Amino acid sequence: MDGQAVMTRTLVRYPDGMTELPRIALRQPRSLQPEQLGQLTVCTPAVPQRVSAWILWEDGVEELVPGQAIAWTRRAVRVRFGAPPHQHEVWVWAGAVQRA
Repeated sequence: MDGQAVMTRTLVRYPDGMTELPRIALRQPRSLQPEQLGQLTVCTPAVPQRVSAWILWEDGVEELVPGQAIAWTRRAVRVRFGAPPHQHEVWVWAGAVQRA
């Protein structure tokens, strides 16, 4: 060879179930479980409040997102965020939410 790098390509075969959808569209956010919420009273506002909230995704990534507080207890807030068709509602700890 004349000193140039030789590039070898390997054919990659994906299973039939492989999709062309972006990975981010397939991620789901994690929500607090009912036992974490406890038996506290849930307040639901007539008009959702604008907030920013730290969301934990299933792959472990934490992301600060704009959203709406649609319900809350003393310990947790139910946040709606995203845009259809990728709109989500999750319960997060109250400390992870700030009014926008």
